[in-house]
This record gives sequence, structure tokens and C-alpha cells, in this order.
Amino acid sequence: MDEVKRIVVLYGSQTGTCEDVSQRIVMQSRGSNFKCTCMALDDYDVKQLVNEKLVIFICSTTGQGEFPDNMMNFWRFIGRKKLPPSVLTGLQFGVLGLGDSSYTKFNFVAKKLYRRLIQLGAESIFDLGLADDQHEWGAESVVDGWIVDMWTILSRLYPSSPHFTDPLKFSVLHPRFEVEKVENPDKRNDGATEKKDGPYNKVNPLISIVKENRRVTSEDHFQETRLLVLSTHDDEHASLKYQPGDVVMVQPRNLDSDVDEFLAALSFNGDLPMHFVPVSENDGAPRIPSPITVRELAKNYLDFKAIPGRTFFQIFALLSNDENEKEKLVELGSLQGTDDRYDYVNRPRRNILEIFGDFHKTTVRVAVGNLLDLIPFMRPRAFSIASSPSKHPGEIHILVAVVNYKTRMHKRRTGLCSTFMSKLKFGDLVKIWLKKGGIRFNDQVPNIMIGPGTGIAPFRSAAYDLTAIGKTDSVVFFGCRSNRKDFYFEDEWKELKDSVELFTAFSRDQEDKIYVQHIIKEQGELLWKLINSDRASVYVAGNSKQMPEAVRDAFLSIFKEYGSFSDDESMKLYEEMQKTKKYQQETWS
Repeated sequence: MDEVKRIVVLYGSQTGTCEDVSQRIVMQSRGSNFKCTCMALDDYDVKQLVNEKLVIFICSTTGQGEFPDNMMNFWRFIGRKKLPPSVLTGLQFGVLGLGDSSYTKFNFVAKKLYRRLIQLGAESIFDLGLADDQHEWGAESVVDGWIVDMWTILSRLYPSSPHFTDPLKFSVLHPRFEVEKVENPDKRNDGATEKKDGPYNKVNPLISIVKENRRVTSEDHFQETRLLVLSTHDDEHASLKYQPGDVVMVQPRNLDSDVDEFLAALSFNGDLPMHFVPVSENDGAPRIPSPITVRELAKNYLDFKAIPGRTFFQIFALLSNDENEKEKLVELGSLQGTDDRYDYVNRPRRNILEIFGDFHKTTVRVAVGNLLDLIPFMRPRAFSIASSPSKHPGEIHILVAVVNYKTRMHKRRTGLCSTFMSKLKFGDLVKIWLKKGGIRFNDQVPNIMIGPGTGIAPFRSAAYDLTAIGKTDSVVFFGCRSNRKDFYFEDEWKELKDSVELFTAFSRDQEDKIYVQHIIKEQGELLWKLINSDRASVYVAGNSKQMPEAVRDAFLSIFKEYGSFSDDESMKLYEEMQKTKKYQQETWS
């Protein structure tokens, strides 16, 4: 009998993306001669690493090059200087990093982990994978190819007999969950309204209550942005104490109308209670409250409006018995079908629910047990906290731009979490928990804060807290389209005028577009004095596309003009400020 090869898949993930990629590897391994054990890095007994033969690490980088929360303990252990350089001899490994090249420390954690494992004697049998969220296709442009290469190398190193399946070729379904019907359940509860004690986290979120949800852009503005005020009603608990710059994680839910459309596409009754039992206890499959109906599952857990990857089409094709649909699905799930898949899925942002409609003959063959293999779980979304611990005790404020646009094919697209948040009403319940953010403010020096659009959220928080301790040297740069349409917190900045100096850029209020980087250059003399003489810190928050680089270039030009620095000297000063946390950045795509 062929030997089954153990693979340990460990992930360090701040928002759940790395966990999703890990589950993809686990799914592909089912039925093969590779047996995967999957968990977060901090859930793994790191002392057992010396006994492992093959480990795959998938990790992201947070903030200013920091490790994800669920990886910190693991790193503290293997980062100890007293570990001998041969302690991991015999371990083969691979590292796949998920990052964002708009940050200077792009995939810093993956690179650091890779180097440390080699220092300890481990052998890398795969190239270091560095996925970039800024790529046209997103991180998937690297992730899919890296996983294919991983399986190709492993299959060559550890060949198997034909009675095992090939992890690169889906030929047999191996569901993650067994489904059991429940005829007369005594109790059904998905935890949405259950009040629990802290500490609060992803597994045990706080059930917050909506106090206010108001639009903060004018009704005639194309962008709907809202300020959501949540009551934490438990602000004495340590896990709910936060600092300006921290983030709140929000667990979204699907709209009832979307759930109805989803269930209408399927051929079974979505209102029967069922048990979903994981087939394996060690492969990291999520735990689902039980019993639960498919309607409840779809509303609270399934991201059926996600943009699917190649694995979705491979599994979907196995369910099809229609010749035409099956042929197309096989093509879309193949490596050779990458261009077609991009044109069909990525370019128009076509989601799973729409694909179910396009392949309706196959969709009616989807069984309840297939749902959790086809459809990813909803991931929580992270938002910079806009409230101040001193000004808004017992509350969490979130400034959210509602995603709602049309594709090139004139199809309406909406964001799962922002749409969910936009529909919330007074008294509604929302699952949240807090995490340390990528920005930390220094109350010993002046703070220069640049936050166009919703990037202003953490600086509203900081402005109130810094004012509360008597600081009067804060400088804020805010940019938006129009003074009249999307000037967030305009009245509040007026109230803070004695402690916060505000500079604004309204890009569409004049013929020539003016952005925050232009105003920064105009205030070059002031900013150079604050940085050079007063040792001010700089903070940048907002969209990651072009703004962070434009703001950086504005500061480089200030260093050259007012500091008489050369290009190289300006860049060295910028890099030194980043290294010493004098220049911090929190951006999102």
C-alpha cells in the first residue's frame, strides 16, 4: 500500500484570506496520497516543528511590516536567538506570502519567515511565493500558479499509485462536511442574538447594537458614504478598549432578497434544519452551529456573491451531466482556460450566484453537501475606527463608503459588507470584534495626518484623543471631491480648530483637479519645520491605488526643497522615518 504523506498547512492571517488559500490546498489534497493538517500558526504546537517533514506556510503582512495576530507567538518562538542553526534539519517547507505592493514592506513577513527557516536548517523545496493584491488579477495571479507548482513538485517527489486521486485534477468529489437532516430539533440558534461574555474575537464576537446609521454625503453625490454608530454596551471589558488607529472587524450578513434568489436557483428545500459535520477534525474546516437551515447558512455564512477562482469551476464541473455546460466548466477550470476565465469572471466581476444562473442545468444538481465545497465562507471586513475612546465611550463609529457601481457590461455590482451596513436600522444587531491597527500615534510630538476620503476615519479618532490631553499641534490634510458633497465631519473640524490645523483639497470644485499631495507641497515650509525641528510623525491612510505614492513624492520634494537634500538623501530620510515609525501608512484597495 502506498504511504500517505503528511503535510502540515499553517497560516497567519489577519482578515482570513490566507485561511481561505490554506483550505484550497486541503480541498485539493482530499483523496490523494497527501494528508493535510491545517490550522493557524498560533494554534500549532511549535515545539513539534522539529518532528515535521513537510510544512506549507501561508502568511500575510499587516500594518508597517507586522506579523498577523494569529502568528505572533509562533514567530516569537522560532525567532529566538538561542535556537541552534540545525534545529530544523530534515524539514522541507514552502512559503507563500499574500501582500500589497503599495506598502514599502511588501510581503515582509513571508520574506522574513522564509529566511529564518533556512537559518534554522530547513530546506525550501518551492520558490518563495509573493502574491500582490495590487496586480490586475489580485493575489490570485500568483496564488494559483504557486499551488500548481507545489503539487507538481510534491507529486514528483512522492509519486502514488492510480487508486489515489491527483490533487491537480478534480475527478472525484470529497466533501468537507457530512449532512444529516434533523426532523424535530429542540433548539436552533446561529448565535446572532446570543449575548456572550468576552474576550471578544472571531470565534466569540460581541453582539453590538446599531444606535445610528446616517448618510454623510449629499443626496445628489454619486458616492453614498455612511457613519455607522454601534453601541458596545460593554465598554468596561478589556477587549473593547482601543486606541486611535485600531480597527473593528465586522461580520456581514447577506440580504434576505439575495438569499431568496440563491435558494430559488437550487433544487432543495432551504428551510429544513440540518447538521453539518466535518469529515475531518484536523483539516481546519470551519465549525457551523447546529442544527441550521440552508437559509440560515446562506444568510450568515456563505459568500455566494464572491468572485470565484479556478477551483470553483473544477468542483462545479464534476456535478454537471449536461454535455455543453460540463465542457465549458471544464475549460474554465483548466490552466489553459485562464484567459477565458478572466474574460468571463474577473473582467465583469461575475459572482457565483450569477454563474449559477448561467449554468442552471448544473446548478439544479448541486446538493446541500456540495455547498460548503463550492462556496467560500464570508470573511469579516476590517474598518479603521472613526470614534474616539475619550469622546465616544461605549461606542464604535465606522465611516463606510458603500460599494455600488456598474461594470463595463453595465452589470450592477455591490459590496457585500458595505451594502449590509448601509441597510442597518436602529436596534439591529452586528457582530464585531477589535484588532490592533497598523498606525500608532505619538502624543509627544506633532502629528501630521493625511487622510483623503474615508481615510480620515482614524484621524478623527486621533484628533479628539490628542485634543483631550491638551495637544494643540496636530495637522490634518483631508481631500474629497467637493466641499458641498463629501466633506466628512466638516462641523467637527470647525469645533477642533483651536487644537487641529486643517488643510483641505476639493478635487472637483475648480477646473484643475487639486489633491492632498498638491496641498502638502504648498505647505512644504510648515511641514519641513515640523519634521526637521519638532520631530513630527507623519501618518497616511486611505485608498492604496495612487494616493500613497503621490503623498510620498510630495514629501520627497519637500525634503529636497526645504532641506536641500539630494534625491538619494531624500529617499534615505523617508526610509529612515518608516523604519523608526515616524512615517506610518494604513491603506486599503
